[in-house]
Amino acid sequence: MDQFPDDCLPPEHTYASRDDLFQAINRWAAPRGYAFVTGRSNKGKSGRLTVYFTCDRARRPPSDSRSRIRATCTRSTLCPFSITAKELPDASGWVVRHRSDSQYATHNHTPSTHPTAHPILRRLSKDDKSTISNLTKAGISSKEIRTYIRQHSNSIATQKDISNSIAEARRSSRFGQNTMHALINQLDQEGFWNRMQHILTFFF
Repeated sequence: MDQFPDDCLPPEHTYASRDDLFQAINRWAAPRGYAFVTGRSNKGKSGRLTVYFTCDRARRPPSDSRSRIRATCTRSTLCPFSITAKELPDASGWVVRHRSDSQYATHNHTPSTHPTAHPILRRLSKDDKSTISNLTKAGISSKEIRTYIRQHSNSIATQKDISNSIAEARRSSRFGQNTMHALINQLDQEGFWNRMQHILTFFF
């Protein structure tokens, strides 16, 4: 696919929640060679929120780090393609709205050849992350965890994405252990265990 299809814009449908809307527009975008990310938002006089969802290649490369510019400029094209999502007056849902200016309905780059080209589409779900965390705590090897996720998840996350999630789960687990050890040491220094022993001796 060397150009975007005519039905590139997602339908102006209504969804029960902002998250449902975001998932739906990316399901629409993925097979058409692009992905949405969350842009700016504003609240009108009525208190209703409007969120702009932009092409994931719209982001401007950061200017404060040359290394970060080199790492991101190949993807960022300042693409103008975007839509808005408006909160319904009674806060019962969200509706997709196309922007009035036609420039926001056009990409300034070619479509991607596969959904894995978009980091936002490769994100692991909360359930997948929870599974990875539980398997990590159970001492399952990284290779076995990656195999399990591949067999039991619909995610298109790459091996590297899964490995990064495993590493994050291990860091979190170590942090939890270190926090517990610190608490035990503090209680020990304050004589907590000795006081507890005296109380138990008194009663028994």
